[in-house]
Amino acid sequence: MPVPYDEPGNIRHQTQVGAPPDAYATELADRLGEIFGRGIHDLEGVVAALNEAGPAPEGADRWTAEVFEAEMIRLGP
Repeated sequence: MPVPYDEPGNIRHQTQVGAPPDAYATELADRLGEIFGRGIHDLEGVVAALNEAGPAPEGADRWTAEVFEAEMIRLGP
């Protein structure tokens, strides 16, 4: 007898709510994908890589741990 499964769906953090991402959010997502793909997963390493490759954070001169965390919250799910 087959095991019953719920209908497939996306978890909230996988689902975009609201307007589509702008060019900045898309570039940041692409860059983060590249950074994670290089095996960099610690916050300090991610911040350093973003400062090297961009994009520059909106509203700040450089990426810091605090700026990164605030930006992730702002862009959020």
